Amino acid sequence: MIKSKIFNRLYLQVSAIFLLVLILFTAITLYISVQSATRYNIEVNQRLNRELAPNMVDVIQPLMKNGVISEEAIADIMHSMMVINPIVEVYLLNPQGKILKYVAPDKVVKLEEVNLAPIKEFLNDPEHSIIYGDDPRNPGEFKTFSAARVIENEKLTGYIYIVLASQEYVSASQAVISSYILGLSIRSIIIILIISALVGLLAIWFITSRLNPIIRGINQFRNGNLSARIPVRNEGELERIGLVFNQMADTIENNIQELKGVDNLRRELISNVSHDLRTPVASIQGYAETLMLKKDTASKEEQQKYLEIIWKSCSRLKKLVEELFELSKLETNQIKPSPEPFSISELVHDIAGKYRILSQKKGVSINTVIDKNVPLVEADISLIDRVLQNLIDNALKFCKEGDTVNIEIDPKKQDWVEVKVADSGQGIKQEDLPNVFQRYYKGRNDHGSTGLGLAIVQKIIELHRSQIKVFSQYGKGTTFVFDLPVATAVS
Repeated sequence: MIKSKIFNRLYLQVSAIFLLVLILFTAITLYISVQSATRYNIEVNQRLNRELAPNMVDVIQPLMKNGVISEEAIADIMHSMMVINPIVEVYLLNPQGKILKYVAPDKVVKLEEVNLAPIKEFLNDPEHSIIYGDDPRNPGEFKTFSAARVIENEKLTGYIYIVLASQEYVSASQAVISSYILGLSIRSIIIILIISALVGLLAIWFITSRLNPIIRGINQFRNGNLSARIPVRNEGELERIGLVFNQMADTIENNIQELKGVDNLRRELISNVSHDLRTPVASIQGYAETLMLKKDTASKEEQQKYLEIIWKSCSRLKKLVEELFELSKLETNQIKPSPEPFSISELVHDIAGKYRILSQKKGVSINTVIDKNVPLVEADISLIDRVLQNLIDNALKFCKEGDTVNIEIDPKKQDWVEVKVADSGQGIKQEDLPNVFQRYYKGRNDHGSTGLGLAIVQKIIELHRSQIKVFSQYGKGTTFVFDLPVATAVS
């Protein structure tokens, strides 16, 4: 029902716009046609009668003597001209354009002189353009005309000025044209509208009907069918709508899947956090209760032992909470790197020096292998410090007495410095390698780790637009490798 309403409303709207445009186009076409036809008739009339004035001059000149012609003779000639061609009005002008003689009904001619500019333009026009001159009987109006110079003894004595449409003819012509245009307009509009409307409405129906698959696909998607897509058969404009919708639907579906994954991850996080928090909290609570129950009977050695266990559990709990907050901030982009040029060699020397005391207690040696020409790198020094500490902690955790941890700095790549942390410890099984950077993943019988250290390392390296890789052979050791960009400028 909704689809049908949308389709009908769209069809009616497009059809109404089409009909309005069609009517406007028809009216404009008729106006242009009528104006063109009128102009054509005027041009034909002027060209056909262009030689009227010169011919009349040929008749008048033999009757002139010393520039004078009898009024009776000229009146007879002008009346004869109007009898032969009643649509003309004949005027005899002096060289300045003043009307000397004319043939027109009494008291109808209202002008005493005619503007000579159009007459001169007419006489000098080789292209026979349409030229309008004054209408002596209707001041302010202009008509087509024929004109000729009257010359005697090579001297200009005046002009013959013939207006090609008398007032009576114009009135009758306008009435006929108005009637003709009215009839033509009605017939043309009806015929054009019927034919164009039928063809146009059929074309609009065909185009809008192609919206049905689009509307159907949108409704299916809206009703919960996330796999619904609009079929696209070619590359037309409407098909582009289908393509855009399909891309949008794919994006929405992917986002929904990602949200489901985030929700699953959230549940897993809560489960893991609950488990990891439960152990140290239970240990703290248990030994605290024991101290309370045995406060009078327990020896100082036992009390010291219980307190040390409580302290270790608190430390583990604190570390877990800190790493949880840190990883959460990294994953939600709340921590933004602040890159600056610094010496990675000095940073590695400092960190190695801090860990030597701890490593010596365990019987593990820490070595640094640093190229002499290591350039400055551009990175967040505090975050890279955290990466190196986590990697060294991870290496020491799985090394035994006699093993080594090597930290190597090598500028062998252009614009990049390679950092490598390698140990000769227990190593990682091949099936465990793809999972070492996952949160809460603990391999190699690791029961003391939070499972977040390597996940934090990977996220920090990704924030520096680099990648960290791991290589390991079970029983022979593990190597972590990442690159840092060379500093482009030193401030």
